[in-house]
Amino acid sequence: MATQSQLSAWIERMAAHFVPEGIPLIGGRILAYLLVCDPVERTAAELSEELEASSGSISTNVRLLINLGVVTKTTRRGRQAAEYRLNEQGWNDMIDRRLRALAGTRELTAAGLRLLSGDPQRAQRLRNIDEMYGWLADELPAVWQRRPLPPRT
Repeated sequence: MATQSQLSAWIERMAAHFVPEGIPLIGGRILAYLLVCDPVERTAAELSEELEASSGSISTNVRLLINLGVVTKTTRRGRQAAEYRLNEQGWNDMIDRRLRALAGTRELTAAGLRLLSGDPQRAQRLRNIDEMYGWLADELPAVWQRRPLPPRT
């Protein structure tokens, strides 16, 4: 079983992993923590305490994660504080959006190539990017369709 310091170090690595994706470090910490916490739901106050972060930072980042679709907010009758949990389907949806964005980038690079059709030298860099996005747009949807589905809980 992992020690608290090992778990904290893992949460930090996970959080840092999501920074290039546009998720702030505290947002990544929230995501990582919600992946492994027990029970699966946490209030903002509990997240603040567990992650040693200000309530404002927790609130801002939880809203970001809800907007990304990877965290959900629930309220219960008789309980004043909302609870947050990981939205596992939201992860699938986020990846699906990214795959569609690849196809959208390919459409933009193809349009740029049409604009520069009379100037192949200027279009070379764009052609290289278009080929890469074309390959990704062709290959990744089939890989995504073959993914194993998560077990129902």
